[in-house]
Amino acid sequence: MASSTFDLVRALEAVYALDRPEGPWLRGVVDALRPGLEDGLGMAAYIYDASVRPLAIREPILDCPLDGAGLSAVVGRSDESYVRGAWLAKVAATASETPGFAEHPGVREIFHPVGIHDVLVVNALDPLGVGCLIGAPLRRLRRLRDAERERWERVGAHVQAALRLRLRLKASAGPAEEGASGGVEAVLARGGKVEHLEPPAERAGAALRDAVLAMDRARRFRRKPDRALASWRALVRARWTLVHDFEAGGDRYIVARANAASATGPQVLSARERQVVGCLALGHSPKVIAYELGLSHSTVRVLLARATAKLGARDRADLIEKFRAG
Repeated sequence: MASSTFDLVRALEAVYALDRPEGPWLRGVVDALRPGLEDGLGMAAYIYDASVRPLAIREPILDCPLDGAGLSAVVGRSDESYVRGAWLAKVAATASETPGFAEHPGVREIFHPVGIHDVLVVNALDPLGVGCLIGAPLRRLRRLRDAERERWERVGAHVQAALRLRLRLKASAGPAEEGASGGVEAVLARGGKVEHLEPPAERAGAALRDAVLAMDRARRFRRKPDRALASWRALVRARWTLVHDFEAGGDRYIVARANAASATGPQVLSARERQVVGCLALGHSPKVIAYELGLSHSTVRVLLARATAKLGARDRADLIEKFRAG
């Protein structure tokens, strides 16, 4: 579905444009992703609060046959089971993968009359409970190929990290979880030279340098999204988001902001275990979790095994249930 004009690096630059207000930011992200997602029926996107029912929608962008009333009706007529299967379950999917999609009244009465039979969705929901959904309406039912799914899962991880950081920078000053202040903890030059490290980042200089160099490599693969995404991870060591921040003396500098995923949950678990299980509870696979936190796949598996043992869970479903129960 991605066209030859799709520039993945431009899309990630739009995702991390932290200086833009929320509405223009989302518009910029949609426009940058459009060549990779659109299938002839336009695009839709919105930010939502998953802590309330019906989901609270803001900043809707509907460049497609669906209008605001239709979107509100589809969301409002989604019961809890459907909400969990659609909005709280996967990072990248087609809507028809959701159990109950064909029977949903909004699909029959709102989607079908305007020619929408499916939606390719990138759903960036953060454990904080705020998400960003970007969708491309489709003319027919389809399922994502494995390579497609991985691509859009990785894009979703970046949107999730950027949205979380935007919310933290917007929040009023106050106590924050460890590693979650949004503050600058390192400054590096484009070539990876470390210019400044705050105490929390003093032992991570090499990892941050490697991440900056990997971002530079990604820029060589603008038209090869999968190779660019493999180089440009969403977080460094589960703590830092790298953002191009300022220019001085003709040089461009990158800052590492503290942007760890939320670590709420049972206190018997370590902060890192809570982060990993929190992502698992949103339907993220261990492979997706590794990418979005900047950890190795083996580390994620070990953390899940430890959390399972500590909570006395029988399997992953039981682990999620016990985690949610606190």
